[in-house]
Amino acid sequence: MVLKVLLVEDEALIALMAQDMIEGLGHEVAYTASSLKDALDVCGRDFDCALLDVNLNGDSSMPVAASLKLHGRPFAFTTGYGAGGVDDEHRDAPVLGKPYALAELESMLDGFAAQLAGTSSTTSSVDSNRG
Repeated sequence: MVLKVLLVEDEALIALMAQDMIEGLGHEVAYTASSLKDALDVCGRDFDCALLDVNLNGDSSMPVAASLKLHGRPFAFTTGYGAGGVDDEHRDAPVLGKPYALAELESMLDGFAAQLAGTSSTTSSVDSNRG
């Protein structure tokens, strides 16, 4: 299953590296956002899962996480600060420590694909059911 990923990252170099990794794994970056406002603006658009930088130029990405949770979209936090920067209401979300390895990202995206394959609400999971 090819995932369409929302990538929320305020550091341009890290965003480019993450995009290369995601695409190298055969997935697509559907949207990138570098600020809280931009991320909130794309939350209702068409994508399968998200990678959220915890700190966006001093703003917390927790409102984005809340929106994604409300829409039933899987997401993981990315941070160099560990799980300590994640609010209690999102402690169940996975955290990728920066810098993360390709294998860690692949495992995370494989988990999202497996989770989405069990649902029929996204176009990607519908496509995966074709014979």
